[in-house]
Amino acid sequence: MVQEVLSELQATKGVLASALVAEDGFVVESTRTERAPDLDFLGGAASTALASARALSQELGRGDVEEVMVEYPEGPVLLVPLEGGYLLVVLMDTMQSLGRVRFQLKKSVPRLKEALR
Repeated sequence: MVQEVLSELQATKGVLASALVAEDGFVVESTRTERAPDLDFLGGAASTALASARALSQELGRGDVEEVMVEYPEGPVLLVPLEGGYLLVVLMDTMQSLGRVRFQLKKSVPRLKEALR
C-alpha cells in the first residue's frame, strides 16, 4: 500500500520524487521521475534536517513538527514526519506546485499512516 500511495503522490503535477524514509535515514520505498536525483542519498540528510527542526521546535516551545519545507531555486523539498519514526520526503519542480502538492498530501498522509500501523 505504501508504494501505491507514493505512486499516486508521484502522479501529482509538480512532484519529481517522493520517498518513505526510516528514522535512521534508510529509504524504504520511493518513486521518482527521470530528472529527479537518486533518493538513496537523500534519506540521511532528510532525517538530520527533521531532527534539527524538532530540536528548534522544542527550544521554541512550538509543539510537534508537522512539516518542514526547504526552498531551492530548482524547487522546494517537503519533509513530513509520520508515525513510527518514518518521514515522507517530497521533491517538487517549482514553488507553483506547492498548493497542489499540499492538497494531495492531505489525502496521502493519512493513508501512509494507516499503512505504517
